[in-house]
Amino acid sequence: MKSYRGLLASCVGLAVALAPLSSAFAETQSEHMAAELANANAQLVLAQGMASDITAQGMLSADNDRAIALDDSTAMRERALAESSNGNAIEAITKGLANFARSQGDVNARNELIILQGRAAVLVSKSDADIANARAIGRQEEIANAAAQSQIAHSLADTLTSVLAESNMSNARQIAENQANLIHTPGIAQAANGQVLGANDLLAADVFLATGVLNATSSNINASTRAAGVLAHASDSLKNAQAMAAATK
Repeated sequence: MKSYRGLLASCVGLAVALAPLSSAFAETQSEHMAAELANANAQLVLAQGMASDITAQGMLSADNDRAIALDDSTAMRERALAESSNGNAIEAITKGLANFARSQGDVNARNELIILQGRAAVLVSKSDADIANARAIGRQEEIANAAAQSQIAHSLADTLTSVLAESNMSNARQIAENQANLIHTPGIAQAANGQVLGANDLLAADVFLATGVLNATSSNINASTRAAGVLAHASDSLKNAQAMAAATK
């Protein structure tokens, strides 16, 4: 009986002795969890700030992507305009030179007609003078010969001012037309080439714009993903701290 009472007294005494230690441990753990909870809240606030900075940086990067794309696109459009304008300018110059060559051909054709008309006039004038001289002399044989020569001269004069003149004039104009084509054809090709180059530059300008939009979208998505990851990590840490704090109560 005494032994049982002594054992009971010892247990009670031990419990009384350990009570302060248990209380101190509980208090220390509570303080620790409170510190963890406060730290998790602080980390969440920091994460929110970081997420805001990341989002702002993503928006800035997106703006830069769009600005760069716009600058590149504008440069390509200006280049396209220059290519097209240069080609058109060269074509206009060669067209003017070609028209001048054609007009010179017309001048040469008229000159050919004037020259042949002059030759025809000389022939006719000489034949008429020969007839007049023969008549003045009064010899019938010479008059007949002069008349025959005059008929030949008039026929030759008609040929000079018609068939030969038309042939020479046509030849002069054809030579001028060939020269005009040699001058103008490269200009036409240059204008067409300028149009093609301009169209290619315009296509490149559109590609630059589309690429800028794509890069801007990618920058925003990447920033949003990173910001969400930072917030999610901080939120999970806070939830975990809250759960542990609740478990210790």
